[in-house]
Amino acid sequence: MPNSIRISPPNSLLFVSDRAGGTVPDIVRGKWIWSTSSCISFGCLMEQDGPTDVTMGLAHDVDPGVLPAFVGTLSTPNHTVVVSTAEGKTVLEAQVSGPNTFVRIWVNRPQEPDKVIIGLG
Repeated sequence: MPNSIRISPPNSLLFVSDRAGGTVPDIVRGKWIWSTSSCISFGCLMEQDGPTDVTMGLAHDVDPGVLPAFVGTLSTPNHTVVVSTAEGKTVLEAQVSGPNTFVRIWVNRPQEPDKVIIGLG
């Protein structure tokens, strides 16, 4: 079952990783989604401009029917995917079945999205 949150995260960044954390990717100017094998980070609406709606769930439950902005595999040795803030606060959490999880991310616009969907599996 998908979980959602409406949030204005510090630094307008959120991170997707195993609950034990991961290696944070370097931020490259001009992009809004960055990744390593153990962590995906993405920019969202500037926190001063308002909240971002973030939904996470199984891909077949949350797929909006358009091409994702990100497709990759995330190392999940503890079988738990979390979305967290730059301060390390967990805001969403989902159990996954394996040590690696296929992840897709959809955004409603390429820069400063205010709607982000994270599909697992």
